[in-house]
Amino acid sequence: MEKDLTSKLPSEITRFLENPGGHSLIVRGNAGTGKTTFALQVAEEFGDRQGAHYLSTRVSDTSLLIQFPWLEGRLLQRGDQNPPIRKRSGLGKLKGVNSEEMLSSRKEMSISIGRTMPDLERMYDLVEKAEGERQMIVVDSIDALADRYDMTCREVMIALQRDLVEGHGANLIFVLESNDHMLDYIGDGVVEFSRVEHDRRLVREMDLMKLRGCEVQQPLYLFSLKGGRFSCFGAHWDRGCHMSERWTRVDDSTDHLSYGIKDLDIMTGGLAPGSLVLIEMGEEIPPMISDLLERSLVSNFASAGRGVLWVPLRKASGSNARASLEGAVTDDQMERSVRVVEPTSQLDMDSGRYVLPVEGREVANDLKWKNLVYSFNKAEEPYLSIMGLDSLESIYGGEVMEGLVEHLAAIKKNGGAFVGVTSPTCRSMTRLADLATVHIRAEMIGGTVVVYGRKPFTKCYALTLEERPQGGCVSLTPLV
Repeated sequence: MEKDLTSKLPSEITRFLENPGGHSLIVRGNAGTGKTTFALQVAEEFGDRQGAHYLSTRVSDTSLLIQFPWLEGRLLQRGDQNPPIRKRSGLGKLKGVNSEEMLSSRKEMSISIGRTMPDLERMYDLVEKAEGERQMIVVDSIDALADRYDMTCREVMIALQRDLVEGHGANLIFVLESNDHMLDYIGDGVVEFSRVEHDRRLVREMDLMKLRGCEVQQPLYLFSLKGGRFSCFGAHWDRGCHMSERWTRVDDSTDHLSYGIKDLDIMTGGLAPGSLVLIEMGEEIPPMISDLLERSLVSNFASAGRGVLWVPLRKASGSNARASLEGAVTDDQMERSVRVVEPTSQLDMDSGRYVLPVEGREVANDLKWKNLVYSFNKAEEPYLSIMGLDSLESIYGGEVMEGLVEHLAAIKKNGGAFVGVTSPTCRSMTRLADLATVHIRAEMIGGTVVVYGRKPFTKCYALTLEERPQGGCVSLTPLV
C-alpha cells in the first residue's frame, strides 16, 4: 500500500494501525521532541476511520480545544463513578477486585467498588459500546495517568493491553514522557522521538523501533512541527508533482534575483547581483535533485529573457540539455537566452544556436566575457553563469578554478550571478567554497533530502516536490 500523499504520517505507521485486530503503539522520547503533536496527528487522520479519541492527562481540555478545535467531540471526559463490571480482568486487578471470579457467575451483579478510576472506566465504556467498530484511544501521557491512581506505568499498560487491545481489538497509543525502553515489551509497536544535532543544526528524528506484523522499509524519518502540525519526510519525497507545461516565472525581489524556487529565495535572500554561489551535492543525493535546481535557475532566467551560460553537472550534449527543459522553456527562449557549453570535438551535426562551441583547452580563453556578450546579443543582462564543476573538470582538468578568475570578475562587475554545482568528489569544491558568498548544501539523512545554508547559516529544510503557483515543484519545509 502506497502512502497517501495527503497523509503526514509514515506509511508504516498507517499500515500498522490499519492491520486487522487491535494494536498498541508506545510513543516515547524526551520532553519537547514532538510526541504530543504526533499523537494528535494520528488522532486527526484516523478520526473518521476508527473513531479516534484523545485522553489528555496533563493539559486541560479547554487549552487543547483552543489550539486544536478539531478535537471537539474526541476528547475523553470523565465517566460514571460506578459503571457495571464487564470483561475487565485487567481493570479489576487494578481495582483490587477478582473480576475473573465475578465474570464466572451466571447472575447479573451490581458491584460497588470503593476505588474509582473514571478515566479508565470511560475508556472501557467507549470500547465496549462501539458494537464491533474498532476504536482508537490516545493516552497522553500514560505516566500522568498512572500517577493519578498511584500506580506504575507497567501496571496500567498491561491492564489496557489485555482488556482493550487483546480483548476488544482496540488501537491504543501510549505516550510516555520518559525515554524508558524497559516498557517496550508491552507494546505491539514502539517509536522513539529525538532531537539531534547535524552540522551544528537541530533536526527532529522519528525512529521506528518495532512495528509487529508490519514491514519497516524506512526505519528513520525526519519530521517538522511547523505550524503546530506533524509532517514527516522520507522515501516518497519525489512524488506529488507534475511539471507544468509552461514555466511560471518567480519574480525577483527589489534588489535580488530569484533562483526560480521561491522557498530557496526565502531561505537565502535570493541571488544578489555579483554573487558567487556554491551548491554542494552530498553523498547519495539523487541526480534528480541537481537536475531540478539547474532546471529552475535556467528556466527562470530564460523566461525573463536574460542570458544563461550553462554547463550541466551531469555532462550532457546540447540536445540532451534542451530536452531537460522541454515544457519549461520555449524554442525561442532557448535560442535567444541559453548557451550550453560543449567542446567542438563532441558537437552534433544538428546542434542548435543554444550550443556554445569551445575548444576545451583553456577555460579563460573559451569563456571570455566579450565572446559571451556577442553570443547573447539578443538576451538581456544580468547574466547567469551556472556550471557543474565536475563537467568543467572533465573538460579542462582539476585546476579549472584558476582559469575562471577573469570570468568570475566579469560576472561580479556586470551584476550577474555565478552558481557552481559540485559533487563530493569535485576537486574544485574547496576553492569555490572559499570564494563563495553563498554556500548551500544538499544531503540525505535517513530517507529525507535535506537542504541548508552554510553561508549564510540557516536551519535545515526538508526538500519535497509539490505543485507551486510559481516556478517549479521544489518545496522546502523548515525542520523546526
